[in-house]
Amino acid sequence: MAHYTGIILTGGASRRMGTDKALLELGGRPVITRLADELSQLAESTVIACGPRQRREYSSLGLAQVTDIYPGCGPLAGLHAALRHTQHEWNLVTACDLPFASAAFLRYILSTHAEAQTRTGSSQQGNGANAAVAVSGGGRVQPLLGLYHRRVLPVLEAALHEGNYRFMDCLNKLDVLYIPESGFTPATSTAPSPVFNMNTPEDYAAARAMVMVM
Repeated sequence: MAHYTGIILTGGASRRMGTDKALLELGGRPVITRLADELSQLAESTVIACGPRQRREYSSLGLAQVTDIYPGCGPLAGLHAALRHTQHEWNLVTACDLPFASAAFLRYILSTHAEAQTRTGSSQQGNGANAAVAVSGGGRVQPLLGLYHRRVLPVLEAALHEGNYRFMDCLNKLDVLYIPESGFTPATSTAPSPVFNMNTPEDYAAARAMVMVM
């Protein structure tokens, strides 16, 4: 049975939101608290990739905080730092701008990935051997919600060293399983999309409205 570390990616400048997205409240809880609770259902431990410095505001969660080795280089640097820290081969990743990422959706990713490996043979390529990431109903890849193996580290390291911080460029160099949101059955018909992206005050208002009808 595989064991997992959970990784919460924070540390962005939140320029469009104007405040730390991780600390925004939805349903009476900060987003980062909710994500930590969801990851705790699947991961043996969870770490926060917190950017260039540790955050006192996150300390109440009692989770390890990992600072970027390549500061100022975006979520690619956060994932790199967290994977350097983790003790498990496989890691479940979500970001603080995905407030409705859930344990149920991550279980769907895990089961779909396991089925793909069984189908093609775990030693073969083309089965998502390095990563499995979500794809929204509209077809947009969401690389910050998924499953990553530590063997992706050399690719991340090379990209950061070269100054290429585009996440999709890294994914294109990995064996990735792209998992459509459309295959996931939510608990209720009013459940928000697990890949809903929250980057602006308007997004936050929409997220709060979604919580009201859950």
